[in-house]
Parts: sequence; structure tokens; C-alpha cells
Amino acid sequence: MDNSVHYIIEGVLAAGGFMVALIIKRAYQSIDDLWRKHDDVTEKITNMAIELPKNYASRNDLTRAIDIIHDRFDKLDEKLDKNYKEFTRNVPIRVKPNHDTQ
Repeated sequence: MDNSVHYIIEGVLAAGGFMVALIIKRAYQSIDDLWRKHDDVTEKITNMAIELPKNYASRNDLTRAIDIIHDRFDKLDEKLDKNYKEFTRNVPIRVKPNHDTQ
């Protein structure tokens, strides 16, 4: 009977060791999968960073374009002011008579 208990204990330890080995294997496999995904995301971000300057204007180009637009609006504003002054100078002023009923 002494040998049978010894065999049972060895069997339980072997099964436990096998389960621990499977758990450790799965943990390392999950870590490897996470590293692969990390590498894929890093590569995508790097490619995106390389492609961004091709698709967007630089800060200097944007500043120059905004300055041109502001200059055009200033010219339009000057023309509108000039036309408004000429228009108001040539329009006769009409005063309504005050009809007091008291």
C-alpha cells in the first residue's frame, strides 16, 4: 500500500507540473502575440508619420496662404468702404415730418 500512495502522489505532481507548464506556455504565447501586435501598430504609426507631410500643408505654407487671404479681405473691405461713402454722399437725406397729434 505504501507504493500505491507514492504512485498517486507522483501522478498528482506530474499532472500539476503538466498544468503549470501549459499555463506558462500560454502566458508566453500571449506575450509574444502582444509584442507582434505592438510591432504592427508601431509600423503603422511610423508609416503614417512618414505620409503626413505629403498630405498636409506645412506651417509656413499655411501662414502664407492665410496672409494672402487676409490681404484680399482688406482690399474688399476698402472697396466696400469707398463705395459706401460714395453712395451715402449722393443719396439725399429725407427727414420725416413729425406729426404730433397732441
